[in-house]
Amino acid sequence: MPTAPSSSPITTAARTPSSSTTWKKWSGSPRIGVRIGGRPAGRPLFHGRAARVASIGRYTVIRPLIETAFSRLILASDEALGRPVVIKIFAVDLARPEPPFSRSEWLGRFVAEGRIMASLDHINVLPVHEIGRQPDGTPYLVLPFMRANLPRLIGFDTDEPGMAEDERPQRLGHAVALPILFQVLSALAYLHGRGIIHRDIKPANILLTARQGGVAKLCDFGMARRGVGADAAPRAWFGTLDYISPEQRDGTGAVDGQADVYSTAAMAYRLLGGRLPGDESRPPLPELAPDLPAGLRDWVAAALDPDPAKRPTAEQSVLWIRSLLGR
Repeated sequence: MPTAPSSSPITTAARTPSSSTTWKKWSGSPRIGVRIGGRPAGRPLFHGRAARVASIGRYTVIRPLIETAFSRLILASDEALGRPVVIKIFAVDLARPEPPFSRSEWLGRFVAEGRIMASLDHINVLPVHEIGRQPDGTPYLVLPFMRANLPRLIGFDTDEPGMAEDERPQRLGHAVALPILFQVLSALAYLHGRGIIHRDIKPANILLTARQGGVAKLCDFGMARRGVGADAAPRAWFGTLDYISPEQRDGTGAVDGQADVYSTAAMAYRLLGGRLPGDESRPPLPELAPDLPAGLRDWVAAALDPDPAKRPTAEQSVLWIRSLLGR
């Protein structure tokens, strides 16, 4: 059995979340927002029978990782290929207040996530090895094991009493942040070129093949959607309030790829400034990061424009950041 590191990006995500995830539901009446995340973003898993499962399909269970509102994640071993994997098992918690979908609808979204991921082929998009089902029909995704994620580098988004030093919000130097942003934007340009909108860009959804100098992998396509237009404004949206675009937050119409660009810029502000961007009263990045190149500062400001039409596209952003990298 391959020996996996004692800490995975999934366990790290449970320890260092970005911020609360919410959903909104509307039916002609005022929308209702409900927290489904918070600190921590996931909770250690499992209890009872689930903790005693020895295998899932052909994969040998090593240990449970975290449980979210929609899934359970397990570190396992692929004995045939001699590698660790992460298994994401469908497990929606319908006990939460006013869930916007039935179990069957959640099930469809989970399977759609796997199929979207399986259709993609980009170095900066996390692939899916397999979509399987347990004996009771519960679906699961088999994903590569990644050694780190962005929260591992930058800690929590907000400082709270009693935090360990490595959990406190930290900023990245632009020399470290720029390659990560370039890779995320490259993945988004690829997705948008195929009509796919991610809709939940945030640090916890950026995995890394190594803590230092690793390749960035965009993950978690549970909120992703194909196509833009009237039918792309579903009766519920999901996102992380500190990172989503104004048009997502307001729920006033269809959301396109410009929402992903905004979220990436919000993430850039967090990486470079060491704090969340908040509202338009946020301090300019140079006050938080005086060494920031002017070109990077200008891109963040442009991509955070409240008007989607005024933001650069993902493809334009790739060229912008590439010029700052000297490529």
